[in-house]
Amino acid sequence: MQAILYCDKHTDCIPVRDCPEALLPICNISLIDYLLHYIEQKGFQKAILLAADERVRHVTESLSFKIPVQYARSLASLHADMPTLLLRRLCIPDWDMGELFAFSRENTVRLFHADNTPTFAELHPQGSVLLEPEATAMAEISRFRHIHTPAEYRAIQQNLLSSSGKFRRLRIGQGTKIPDSAVIDDTTIIGNDCIIGENAKLQGCCLGSGVQIGADAILKDCVICRKTLIDSGTHLENAAVPENTVLYPDSRTAQNRKHLVSQYDGICEGLPKWNTAETALKAGSALTVLNNRIAIGYSHKNGESLAAAAAAGAVAHGASVWLGGACTLSQLIYLAELTDCEILLWIQGEKIMQLRPFNAGGFLLTEQQAGRVWQALEADTCRQILQSGSLHHAETLHALWAESCRKLLPPPEFDITVSCANPALRSAAQELFSGGTGRRITLSLSEDGTKITAFSSESGMLRHEQLLLLSLLSVREQNQPLAVPADFHLSAEDFAAQYHGKIIRIHDYQDTGAALYRSQALCMDGIRLFSHVLRVLHDKHLTPAQAAALLPALCTVQHEVSTSLTRQNIAQLCSSNPDARISIIMPPHSKLVKLRVHADSVETAAELCGFWEKKLRILESEKS
Repeated sequence: MQAILYCDKHTDCIPVRDCPEALLPICNISLIDYLLHYIEQKGFQKAILLAADERVRHVTESLSFKIPVQYARSLASLHADMPTLLLRRLCIPDWDMGELFAFSRENTVRLFHADNTPTFAELHPQGSVLLEPEATAMAEISRFRHIHTPAEYRAIQQNLLSSSGKFRRLRIGQGTKIPDSAVIDDTTIIGNDCIIGENAKLQGCCLGSGVQIGADAILKDCVICRKTLIDSGTHLENAAVPENTVLYPDSRTAQNRKHLVSQYDGICEGLPKWNTAETALKAGSALTVLNNRIAIGYSHKNGESLAAAAAAGAVAHGASVWLGGACTLSQLIYLAELTDCEILLWIQGEKIMQLRPFNAGGFLLTEQQAGRVWQALEADTCRQILQSGSLHHAETLHALWAESCRKLLPPPEFDITVSCANPALRSAAQELFSGGTGRRITLSLSEDGTKITAFSSESGMLRHEQLLLLSLLSVREQNQPLAVPADFHLSAEDFAAQYHGKIIRIHDYQDTGAALYRSQALCMDGIRLFSHVLRVLHDKHLTPAQAAALLPALCTVQHEVSTSLTRQNIAQLCSSNPDARISIIMPPHSKLVKLRVHADSVETAAELCGFWEKKLRILESEKS
């Protein structure tokens, strides 16, 4: 038997805005996850999801099933090539398969409950056309429970809690903080990244993700939707509170609060009022769901107030915070290494700010981490500061960063001019590299201090990737491999083999070799990288032109393409057309595909980008 499930309905029974019914959380598991696993257990041979939008597909593709799960836009393209259960609305099932098989043997029927209410289910025998049936039948044993009201939503979950140990284990979501003084009964379900205040009492409630309940609040038989703040001292009973609500005891008003975490662009992308203390306060508190050791710095003096607010939010939730003051991202990474911090928050910009979170070693957040911060970002800080946090002023540690770079430098030899939009970094670099009177080299530093290029009249322009390869000759002398990002240019291994070195590619800060990546800091600290380059030129007695002659021609081009394809579609395309020169990235919360191409010239890279964009368009037209 096969199951065909309509996934086009949005919730109207409980106040969740713009949420597909398929993603409605049932004891912290999405409804489609629960229903598909139930279908699998009952011996169905396959499942087909009708009119599933991108969010439903994304969730479904991340799950693992033994039966095939397919997608279709309409019933017109489908046939009952085996006995078929068609659900025109998703449900919480309790089926007797013998009864379903008996109904599906001969006639196409629409099922009703014993009280003549519709089950929204149809049974089609093998070979029939999937048209709405004229005949009806009564389901005596099988149950199709639908969620019509908040009370039903709450009651269904509580029934599942009493019947399954699996749901009891999932009753409290990840990242949720509940103090010892709070009283939570066994029939209350709490989502991910919630904060429960001191002495709060919850009985028979359902809380969505990112909910904050204030101290001394009392809630009974309530449905509290995601990203809602219930203020201290509030008493509620049999209430259904919409998402994004701020509820006070004396003034019950709802405020829309739209925030986003993107692992590529920063916190609160797209808002005109990014640079507010309130946003930074929430960002600091949200990051504590990932780790309680946080380093915070900013690129311009205008970020000082935001850094202080973010530090206050993090300390309020029990974190130990090292405030690095005005610095570059590379300096902040070094500071995090000294203080054993696992999360970095760097505030970039002068007028329009970006609050950019990173994990250990300056790696971008993983998709899962970005999702957890996204959920927690709306949970306001506690009204009373927790005393377990601590704030450390760490500007004095910047001198240690400068000293570590100075130890790498050979005696002054070249006349080095530094170009950088960050005046503090330009001054620090000019001081480090001063004193030489030989050939002139112009060093260009990015504003955050992570990327460099070098130019001389003899060698021409040496790009950041080429300078990284040149530093291999320095780290090799310390019996170390060179740690580079996973998507670094493919010529690296050939160059390393030629000079008896080794390359390690790092995908994530938890990879083997990530500690070396972090300690070398060559990929995220331009000044330290250039110090290694100067060491190579000195030790090998090379001119910039001679060093350039050793290096392969490297070119990396990135191109963005808007697409409606899913991650699974793109992964299948890449596996069926393997090409080591190109990587395709689809960021979370985005429809932009990033094509990253390695080649030996810009022309070749551009040609490859056009070729793969055409492949994506052809696949897109086939899927539509």
